[in-house]
Amino acid sequence: MANFKQAYEVLLGLEFSDPGNALHQNPTEKGLTYMGIYEKAHPNWAGWGMVHTMIDVKKGDLKSASKVLMQNDFLQDLVVKFYRVNFWDKIKGDDINSQKKADEIFAFGVNVGIRTAIKTAQRVVGVVDDGNMSEASISAINRYDEVKFDKEYDKSEITYYNRLIEKKQNLKIYANGWRTRAEAV
Repeated sequence: MANFKQAYEVLLGLEFSDPGNALHQNPTEKGLTYMGIYEKAHPNWAGWGMVHTMIDVKKGDLKSASKVLMQNDFLQDLVVKFYRVNFWDKIKGDDINSQKKADEIFAFGVNVGIRTAIKTAQRVVGVVDDGNMSEASISAINRYDEVKFDKEYDKSEITYYNRLIEKKQNLKIYANGWRTRAEAV
């Protein structure tokens, strides 16, 4: 069975290159992002109070605030719990028999949303793509060849990103990173 801690380590490798960029504001977004948690999408996350306090302490210097926040074990635990509850548990990662398949769905889900990630997996394995991780979906994912799933899921991710960029040209700045992300998992 797939393991959340391993999937989380894969996610960290995709999301963060150094402690100074864990807290940032993307050029196409209005709110802050900490460890991949976008404030506008998740305004009630329990860690935002600590994040904003540190930004104030560091007089708005996001890089300095980021480095200090990364050393806070309590805050890091909140991040881990956030990803476990909001992403891993929703894809039923513990029920997926392949770490590779679970990593694919989890990492894509963090970037584009759980329903899209699940629908993508459902399309790859040929079940109804309703965005709900049913027992039938889990069973089909578990039966599907891992190498074939990996290749087809990556291709589907890249297609999704390309369509998104076609609709919103300002997102083109993320194209290379998204492609790299899809192929890295």
